[in-house]
Amino acid sequence: MKKETTAFHGSDLEKIEAVYGIKKENIINFAANVNPLGFSKKAAGVLADDLSIISRYPDPAYTKLKNAISSYTNADSNNIILGNGVTELLSLFLSIINPLKAVVIGPTYSEYEKDLKRLGCEICHIDALETNNFVLTADEILKQTPSGTDLVILCNPNNPTSGALRRPELIKLAQAYQESETYLMIDETYVEFSKDSDEISSASLTNHFDHLLVLRGTSKFFATPGLRLGYALTKNAELLASAKAMQDPWNINSVAETVGSVMFTDEEYIHLVQKTMEDEKTYVCDALEKIDGMKIFPVNGNIVLAKLPKGSLTSDELFDILIRQGLMIRSCTSFQPLGNRFIRICFMSHEDNVKLINAMKDAL
Repeated sequence: MKKETTAFHGSDLEKIEAVYGIKKENIINFAANVNPLGFSKKAAGVLADDLSIISRYPDPAYTKLKNAISSYTNADSNNIILGNGVTELLSLFLSIINPLKAVVIGPTYSEYEKDLKRLGCEICHIDALETNNFVLTADEILKQTPSGTDLVILCNPNNPTSGALRRPELIKLAQAYQESETYLMIDETYVEFSKDSDEISSASLTNHFDHLLVLRGTSKFFATPGLRLGYALTKNAELLASAKAMQDPWNINSVAETVGSVMFTDEEYIHLVQKTMEDEKTYVCDALEKIDGMKIFPVNGNIVLAKLPKGSLTSDELFDILIRQGLMIRSCTSFQPLGNRFIRICFMSHEDNVKLINAMKDAL
């Protein structure tokens, strides 16, 4: 019997295990979007050499970690707020801004809307269209932004479409929202995977626009979802003061402080991840395009959005077939307004990518 799949996210391995009877250790997870190379060996070595850090309090100012992030992002170290992942920082800053009216640019990650609804906020959706490869221009976004909007949320590159705005478009948005005193929150969870990350990132723009807030995590690119380390960048004095007042002392543990301070400076690791993911992007996208009737959309991160051939399996049906082989993709039926023909795949090791492509060819 076909299982219910729309509730399965990339982190739901325990749920998959319970429903399908497949051990989570035997699942190749193409839905979690985590870099398959594992985390920095340099950082792992530092941690292994000094496990006594667990018995010490971290630096309450996190000076070394913030300096490492500052060098990595070209953002002022004074404008960095640390948090337990992007999820915590998202909730923190939404509660500080407390918008009455917000715009969510979609189709995108559902947690933005969930948090806004908890605040009782009026939500306006500006959705990119398939005909434009799910990418909006700055002019289109500004034109559709209602008057009185307090906050605009943009995921760049976007999850699940992998579309992205470039620097000129981002500057146009930042300038316009600065003038209207509208906060622009940009989630850059996937930006480091892009070979064009310098053209896509708004991190350094936070030095110039005080209504701009950039969120980043380490779970995906640095393969440390268990570390729960995220950071926000903004020069807005009010946001910075409120965040510091609301956060507990030592909100980042000593392991995250130590690992983070090293991995942001591990250039060899960073370049290896970028090259590997670029190579696997080329392989996976080329292979998908060769499947008759399959459509893929431009990729700017480590994920690709694909539309299944017309008249073939639905995304849930394909999920069901593949998960029984230990291959977990993401059915995009829960991403509004995408329908039941869209899937999202992240790039894994070459061997695993070959397994997935062959399984998809057989299924379709």
